[in-house]
Amino acid sequence: MKKIYIIILAVFTVASCDILEPEPLTSLDASAALVDGASANAILLGAYSRMQNINYYGLEYVLNNDLIADNARYQGFFDSQLEIDQRAVPFTNLWVTQAWPNIYRVINIANLLIAEVPELEDPGFSNRNRVLGEAYAIRALAYFDLLRVYGEFFNEGSSFGVPILLEPIENNDFNLIPDLGRNSVSETYAQILSDLDNGIERLEGFSDRGRVNLWAALSLRARINLYRENYAAAYEDANRVITEGPFSLLPNVSEIYEATEPTSESIFEVEYNDQDQSSFNTYIIRRDEYNVDPSLREAFEDGDARAELFTFSRNSFRSAKYPDATNSNNAKVFRLAEIHFIRSEAAVFANNDPNAGTDDLNIVRERAGLGPLGSMGSISEYVDALLQERRSELNYEGHRFFDLVRHDRIGTVLGMPDFRKVWPIPRDELQVSGGTLVQNPGYETL
Repeated sequence: MKKIYIIILAVFTVASCDILEPEPLTSLDASAALVDGASANAILLGAYSRMQNINYYGLEYVLNNDLIADNARYQGFFDSQLEIDQRAVPFTNLWVTQAWPNIYRVINIANLLIAEVPELEDPGFSNRNRVLGEAYAIRALAYFDLLRVYGEFFNEGSSFGVPILLEPIENNDFNLIPDLGRNSVSETYAQILSDLDNGIERLEGFSDRGRVNLWAALSLRARINLYRENYAAAYEDANRVITEGPFSLLPNVSEIYEATEPTSESIFEVEYNDQDQSSFNTYIIRRDEYNVDPSLREAFEDGDARAELFTFSRNSFRSAKYPDATNSNNAKVFRLAEIHFIRSEAAVFANNDPNAGTDDLNIVRERAGLGPLGSMGSISEYVDALLQERRSELNYEGHRFFDLVRHDRIGTVLGMPDFRKVWPIPRDELQVSGGTLVQNPGYETL
């Protein structure tokens, strides 16, 4: 996956190519481009290329969720990040506007593969099942990421999910998307979990850490069920990843970020290299849109090795998690430390026992050079410890805001009103939908 090429935007037909090194297709005429196994593999790589976009895993989906929370602060030049840092995001916000169609483009590529790959007449298409498995799992991830930003993911009884598009849009004519109404949160989750089930059964034995592999799909399902408060299911999948997967924590936490290739604790990373770059180093080190909030550095315990993952320049601390000057550091979508946190939280809430998940927290703490946590007297005390560990370990990886939303703390920690647990639907999408698409509550007059 480090050899994904620069996104091809022209519409063209793949006549023949090496199935191991296909060129990614991200904009296509379904009737012309998808003709055999080689073109199916090329189109699948196109989905990963679209995931690399700056509005998605190339920067903003990851870092804006730390910026709106209390891990990062804005000291730069872009209005979009200023609005996010001020926690007053309007429906005209540039990132809100651009992330929506970009993620749907990922979904559209997956839709094409899911619709057409089973019918391709190509006896040499040896990895057909795996391509389908990846497409289902990618679609599940994309819908979950949409739901976390634009839908009330924390309330399965809510009608404010996201529009579900399952058929490919020929020629990428995205004028069709705004005509879709919103599905409920429960309907959105049902589709996501159905896609994951379809993906997992086809990905057995596949563990490429630069692709949405079996273990990534299981990790995603564990994360989703944790968000849904289906703790038994979350525990089962997290436990399988930890006990059966080929992963181990690195002894030194800094090694995770110095590497430009997936490490032993990587489950799935969106990959970049010096020719196919992300924007993390540019915006964190060379620019000032995502400087470190002082409260993050103050939150670390004495002796915590993770407190050293910062640098200082131009009058501000900066995260050192993306140090490669060529922007070759990957986006870490799933890694083993988070799965330990998921198993911990699931155990505590499944058993209503604040000490049922302490061992998993301590595994991660020990790697950071900290002593074990003692006995906890209440679930509330456990949640405080959990959020502390997740913040210390996962900062600048796109989790903080969602964690505060899940545990109903955006008011006490961030001073935000409840309606801002969810971001606004973009104005552009509302305008072209003719009233079909409904804004999230609280944003109607902003």
